[in-house]
Amino acid sequence: MKFAFVLPFVAAADVPLTMSFGEWKNEFGMTFNGEEDSSRQAVFEENVALIETENAKGNTYTLGVNQFSHLKISEFKAQFTGAKGGSVVGPEDAHLGELEIGERASSVDWSTDRSVVNPVKNQGQCGSCWAFSAVGTVESNYAIATGSLGSYAEQQLVDCSHNGGSSGCNGGWNQYGIQYIGQTGIAAENSYPYTGRDGSCRASSVSKALAAGAVTGYKTVSATTSGLESALNSSPVSVTVDADATWQSYRSGVLSEGCVGQVDHAVIAIGYDSNSIKIRNSWGSSWGESGYVRVSKSVSNPYCLYTDAPVVAQVSADVTV
Repeated sequence: MKFAFVLPFVAAADVPLTMSFGEWKNEFGMTFNGEEDSSRQAVFEENVALIETENAKGNTYTLGVNQFSHLKISEFKAQFTGAKGGSVVGPEDAHLGELEIGERASSVDWSTDRSVVNPVKNQGQCGSCWAFSAVGTVESNYAIATGSLGSYAEQQLVDCSHNGGSSGCNGGWNQYGIQYIGQTGIAAENSYPYTGRDGSCRASSVSKALAAGAVTGYKTVSATTSGLESALNSSPVSVTVDADATWQSYRSGVLSEGCVGQVDHAVIAIGYDSNSIKIRNSWGSSWGESGYVRVSKSVSNPYCLYTDAPVVAQVSADVTV
């Protein structure tokens, strides 16, 4: 079931960690009718109890209420994730081998380079994280290779990319999204705007910002911290995680859970330091640390980060539109 509301922009830093249900509805502009109001209040109060319990432990992270606080974890996952996992390598014709492990700096953070990384985007109530992860990785890798950063159309993948069984807002694979971009090219975001719902494919009626062949495929990354860090010295990396209840209420700090579920959310690893991997999410800039989250390097396979191989888009600077 999807709820008829538009998520407002509310800066997380300006919102108290907990509040009453009435205060929360006012803060986030939420309204519910009749019995639904009571049921949403019950779920909200359960989430607040979890937030208070976790914060009292003195963890390396802080949780707080946000635009997802009225949702059960099952509802949250159904509406705001969307990666189809299963250790799939992906399409053979687009898989160009494994990236070699090279030298690693002590820290990397691509998010500070606005010539390479676009502002955080928002997938809304659509299981299209796989498209955002694929497109965001292509945007950054192409910008690094050519010096030209574009903002490309996730909606085109939602509507048109059914490679490998990807199915728009019902989920998909980031690897197959990269394959699709390589095969057909992709429009600019302003030419094919994001709607957050499944639609008819309009790729043939809009001009391409990247031509077919500009993306040649992808390389997998060694599913280890050292492998991921090595890849991050060259570019951002498309990864998948298990977005659990701590992700739902994440406010700041370093999340520190191991792999206890299965991957269901595609995101982009954007950097690292001595303690954590920094990840760019697609839930808007009001979530987490301005749209980013950090996960601990001290636990094995944090949030199932290495369950499916990370991937790096490969591009050709010689192909022009």
